[in-house]
Amino acid sequence: MQTSSRNCWKKMSVNEVKIKTASNSFEVRGTGPPSSRTFAIGNEDHTLGNCLRHVLVQNAKVGFAGYSVPHPAEPIVHIRVQAVQPTTAIQVIEEACETLYQQCDIVLSKLEERLPQVKDDRGHIEERIAKMAEDDVDEEMEDGDADEFISR
Repeated sequence: MQTSSRNCWKKMSVNEVKIKTASNSFEVRGTGPPSSRTFAIGNEDHTLGNCLRHVLVQNAKVGFAGYSVPHPAEPIVHIRVQAVQPTTAIQVIEEACETLYQQCDIVLSKLEERLPQVKDDRGHIEERIAKMAEDDVDEEMEDGDADEFISR
């Protein structure tokens, strides 16, 4: 942080700007046949949307797949899927997520082979994710206790 006598300011990059978090982390939208649904995924953007769309369109069980980000300031991506019946949209999105996960794992394994420090970083990240998951569970437990107390 740099300061002067006339004004105080902090250098800040665009990446440090905080975008609000989504109210829902995952929501399935749509009525009609189960082969057609829109999946709203919170706290995601074009990165996940385009990756899932790419995997979905390569699946012969998918008739249509597309995604949109309604507004850059909203941290949500909508993925529209129309599966070829009798397959449901939920089945093909699950398959696409598993395929994408496997592809990412292959890339990460190859990186770890070439760059040992990536493997160390992965261990640290997995520890942080586990800690965050524990904190989320603790918060949910605290919130649940409060809700139970209020309902009495």
